[in-house]
Amino acid sequence: MRYSFSVDAVRAAEERLLAQQSYPDQLMQLAAHAVADAAAVMLAAHPGRVMILAGSGGNGGDGLFASALLAQQGHAVTALVPETCHTAALAAFEEAGGEVLNSGSTPNSTASLPDDTSLLIDAVAGLGSGRGLSGQALEVYEQAAGIPVLAVDMPTGINADTGVAARKGAVHADVTVTFGWARMGHVLAAECGQVVLADLTLPGATSFSAMLESLAQPAGHIANEPTLESAYAWRPGNIETAHGIATHPRPVGCTGPIVDPTPGISSDKYSGGVVTIAAGSDTYPGAGILAATAAVRTNPAMVRFIGDRSITSLLPELVVHPDLDSAGHAQAIVVGPGRGTDAAAQAELAEVLDGFISAVIDADALRLLARHPELRARLGSLPVTVLTPHLGEFTELYEATFNKGLDLSSGKAAPLQELATALGCIVLLKGRNTLVTTPGQPIYAYNAGHSYAATPGSGDVLAGILGAVLAQMHLDEQLQEKADFDLQEALITEVLHAGAIHAHAAAIAAQTPEGYAICSASQIAAAIPRAVAKLLRMAR
Repeated sequence: MRYSFSVDAVRAAEERLLAQQSYPDQLMQLAAHAVADAAAVMLAAHPGRVMILAGSGGNGGDGLFASALLAQQGHAVTALVPETCHTAALAAFEEAGGEVLNSGSTPNSTASLPDDTSLLIDAVAGLGSGRGLSGQALEVYEQAAGIPVLAVDMPTGINADTGVAARKGAVHADVTVTFGWARMGHVLAAECGQVVLADLTLPGATSFSAMLESLAQPAGHIANEPTLESAYAWRPGNIETAHGIATHPRPVGCTGPIVDPTPGISSDKYSGGVVTIAAGSDTYPGAGILAATAAVRTNPAMVRFIGDRSITSLLPELVVHPDLDSAGHAQAIVVGPGRGTDAAAQAELAEVLDGFISAVIDADALRLLARHPELRARLGSLPVTVLTPHLGEFTELYEATFNKGLDLSSGKAAPLQELATALGCIVLLKGRNTLVTTPGQPIYAYNAGHSYAATPGSGDVLAGILGAVLAQMHLDEQLQEKADFDLQEALITEVLHAGAIHAHAAAIAAQTPEGYAICSASQIAAAIPRAVAKLLRMAR
C-alpha cells in the first residue's frame, strides 16, 4: 500500500519544491515526462492518436508539455485548449507538431474526436477539480466512450480531497498518474481507475514524496489490488503502481505477517482457529450456505454452524449445532447474513456480544444494531468487532447512531471514521473501492479493479472469509499472552487480506476461456482456494 495526503499537504509540498526550481516550469516539465511515460505505456497496448483535453492552469501545462514529448516521439497528438492556457507549454506543443483545436473560439461550435484516437488525456483541472467537464471538452469526452482515459493528477470532476464526483461531466479514468504520493481523492474515488505514482525530484533537492512526508502525516493508504492482468506493462523507474495488498501485504508501518493458512507438520483440525457461522434461516437459507462455504474454503480448521443439519448434505465438513449454547469454543464468529431481524435473531446477537473474542457482524445483524441502541452499546464488550456494511446498511447504522441524516456531500471518509470511533469497531465499507478504518487509524482502501463481486450473496461470502481469517489469528491466545504486537495494525492487515481474497476469488470466478464474464456468489466461494494460492504466491 502507498501513502495518501490531503490537498493542503500536496499544495504546501509543491510550493516548497517550486521555490527550489533552477528555472521556470522545471517541476512542470518533470511532471510532463512522467505523464508522457504513462501515456507511452498505454499507447503500446492501444496504438493510435492521442487526444488531450487541456485546462487553463498548471494541469493543462503538465498535459501540453507531455503531449509535446509524445509528438516528438512520433505520436499523432491533437489538443483541445481553452482561449487562455499555459503559454510556454502550448508553444512547445505546437513546435513539436501537435494539432491545436481552440475551445470556445467560435460561439456554439462543436468539437469532434478524430477517428483514429486511441488515448484520451484529461489534463483539465487536476487538484482543483470539483466541477465536471462542460462545453466542447464534455462533447469530446462523451465521443470517446470506450477509449482508454489517462487523467493527470485527478480526473476532472472528482474532488481531490473527498473523492466526490460532480453530478455532470465527471471523468472516469482508466489510469490516473499523480506525483509524489497519492491524494485522498484517489483513495475514495473508483473513478480514478488504476493509480500510478511518479516521484518528482529536482536536481539537488528533496523528492516530492519526501517533502510530503516531512510536512504532514498521511491521511490514508491506497492500493490497486492486482486481481486482473493489467493491460499496461508499467516500467519501474519513473512510474510506480500503487501496489496491491497481496504483493505488499502490510499497511505501511505494520510489522505482523499475514497468516498463512497452509497446514504445517504439527497442524490439526484446530490449528487454524475455529470459526462459528450463525447465518441463514428458513427464509434465506442460501446466506448460511454461502458464508459457511467461504469459511470452509478459506481455513483448513474446523467450522461450526448454528442451524439446520441439512446443510451437511452440501458441506459435510461442518460441525452443526442447534444454538450457540451447545456450540464448542471458537476464536471468531460470523453473525447476521440471512438471519432475519426477529426476536430470536436479536437474542442471538446479544449472546454473541457477550461471549466471543472476535465477531464479524454483517447484513441483518447490522440492521439489528441500527434498530436497537442497547445492542450498539454492547459492541465494546468484544475485544474485536468487524462491521461489514454496504452503503445502504452503513447509512441506516450511521443515522441511528448519530440521530441525524448521513451527508455524503463531503465524501465518505469522515462519516466512516466517525462511526468506527463511536462504536469502537473496525468498519469495512464495501464497494469497488473498499474502505476500511478503525478508531484512531486513517482510511485504508483498495480498488479491486473490477466489480464482479457486485452480485447477490457476495457479501455473505466476504463475511465467511473474514470470520475464517480472524479465527486464524488465534486472538484469544495472543491477548491472553499479551503478545508484543500492535493489535490494531495486525487487525487492519488481516481485514485487508480477507478483502483481497474476496476480490481475487471474484476475478477468478468471472474468468472464462473467452474472457471475463459475470459470476455468482457461489462461484466466488468456490474460487477461494485458488485465490488463496495466488495470494500466497504473490506475497512470497
